[in-house]
Amino acid sequence: MGWLFTQGASKADIVRKLVSKEENDKRRWETIAHCVRGNVLWAVNQITYKQDNRQERFIVCYLLRSSKDCGWGYKDMTESMFPYQFSCPLKYLDMAPVANEKWREEVRAYHQRRNRKVQIGQKVGLLNASIPWVVITSTKPLLGVYAGLRYRVPRRMLGDVIAA
Repeated sequence: MGWLFTQGASKADIVRKLVSKEENDKRRWETIAHCVRGNVLWAVNQITYKQDNRQERFIVCYLLRSSKDCGWGYKDMTESMFPYQFSCPLKYLDMAPVANEKWREEVRAYHQRRNRKVQIGQKVGLLNASIPWVVITSTKPLLGVYAGLRYRVPRRMLGDVIAA
């Protein structure tokens, strides 16, 4: 799947378009919940098939990005496609049937890392970082020291506690 851009569109225009209700003589497509986290739009969509009044719900991840030449655009992926984004709100997992249990485990792990309490003086490993660990020196904002240099630490990068 590729990216779809709209000439001159703003990020808000794209979000508004993606969450708007659509309907024809065969089906109704509506977003029952959505939120934007950075450049990711999360949505729980519902399709109602009018012939048999059957409903289908699923979680969608829309990656958002801008282009100098084209304005804003998006790339859409459903849960079943295992989007490599895990900031989906936990409550959305209860709103749609499971399409990919492994992805849902990653979402839960992401939220567990983000909401974990750390203490000053703990040596914490880092995920997807150019340095392996930091010693926590502040919790608000979250700061750590490695090799004498101080770093701001995004919670999504927190790994396991190495030493207390």
